[in-house]
Amino acid sequence: MFRWKEKKLLIGFALFLILTITIGIIGIFQIQSLTFIIQELGQKYLVRERSILEMKINNTLYAMGVRNFVFWRTSKYLGTVSFAKRVKLMDKYFFQLKDSLKVYSSTIVSQQEKEWVRTLKVSFRELENIGKKLVEIVDRNVEDERMSKLMISFENKYYQIDNFLSDVLSKNNLKDIENQLKLAQVRKNTSVLILMISLVSSIVLGIGITYIVYKSLKEEREHRELLVRRMIRVEEQERKNLSRQMHDQLSQDLSALKIYLELIEKEMNQNQEQKEKIEKSKKILSSLIEKSHNISQLLRPPQLDELGLVESIKVLISEYKEITDCNYTYSKPEQELHLPPEYSLAFYRIAQEALTNIAKHSQAKNVIVFLQKKGDLVSLCIKDDGVGFNYQEYLKKPRRRKEDRFGLGLQGLRERIELLGGNFSIDTAPNRGTKIKVELIVSK
Repeated sequence: MFRWKEKKLLIGFALFLILTITIGIIGIFQIQSLTFIIQELGQKYLVRERSILEMKINNTLYAMGVRNFVFWRTSKYLGTVSFAKRVKLMDKYFFQLKDSLKVYSSTIVSQQEKEWVRTLKVSFRELENIGKKLVEIVDRNVEDERMSKLMISFENKYYQIDNFLSDVLSKNNLKDIENQLKLAQVRKNTSVLILMISLVSSIVLGIGITYIVYKSLKEEREHRELLVRRMIRVEEQERKNLSRQMHDQLSQDLSALKIYLELIEKEMNQNQEQKEKIEKSKKILSSLIEKSHNISQLLRPPQLDELGLVESIKVLISEYKEITDCNYTYSKPEQELHLPPEYSLAFYRIAQEALTNIAKHSQAKNVIVFLQKKGDLVSLCIKDDGVGFNYQEYLKKPRRRKEDRFGLGLQGLRERIELLGGNFSIDTAPNRGTKIKVELIVSK
């Protein structure tokens, strides 16, 4: 099951990586595409439009120059004025007109556009030829009946070129620019749509991966907690069995041995030395019986199974009342708490450890023990008004009590509580008492 989840997680990460790379490639491609369109607009279509505009301007200037030349040359009042500069100026405008056509020709690719350029070249030559003829006739200052016809032909050719530039070249170029802008808009919209789909897919995939990771971690944590609970249950069951065996077998055997010693003592005639030896053996047996009881109590308090957690803590408090001068206050639930064995034992050990420390070290006058259950949350709080201690220093030197080899100490109990998924906190400082609080969410 876990391997399949790991595979799904790896597949999800691979898809996420591929999607991220795809988004980047699409973004780069679309940016380059839009950049190409912009460059084409700037380097091709706008250059065309500028060259067309220049051709229209130079065509107009050239036509105006020819008209003015004819007008001034045929004027009776300005007959002595030099027109050499005007002729040169007309030539300049015509050369610029041809240069603009060359610029336009450098940007075209289609056969239709090439055909338009050839048409313009022919029209320019015709316009130039007519203009030269007009200049020659006027410059000779002779009456020529062809001048009127040439002037009409010149004007017609001028307007023909101007209309061709406006109606054909300019409109076609503007249409191309409009198409390029539409193409750019379509590609932009397509890019935005693709990026939005990719982004949504990435978000959905990211959420899916996050959910898989969360679910996997949650199941792993639950599995680990289940194993810990099972381990603790097995451990406590072994403690319980060992405690019962010591109580039922070892203690009984030791008690029986003590009885046999007493019978032997009564039946035999003893000297003083033998009597002292038997008495000493009886004391050793009594000590062994008491120690077996203590060990049995430490392994698994029998009252937990017989009385339950609430009453077991009450019995524990009663025992400490007899050996200390403290005033104990116990706030408990009205009914017994039916908890799994590992939870009951954890709370009991916390109470036992805390009360032992209070009795040995705290010099407290008042102790409050508070046990409650709200829903699935069970909490135990033990507070005293004793001298307190530096808990951080205690954590640096974790150790068990020498006289209690079965005890876990506060740090060991904290670790057990955390393994059960609970919270363990100690609020203490020198000369301001100690407060220990444990919270566990109990699951059946």
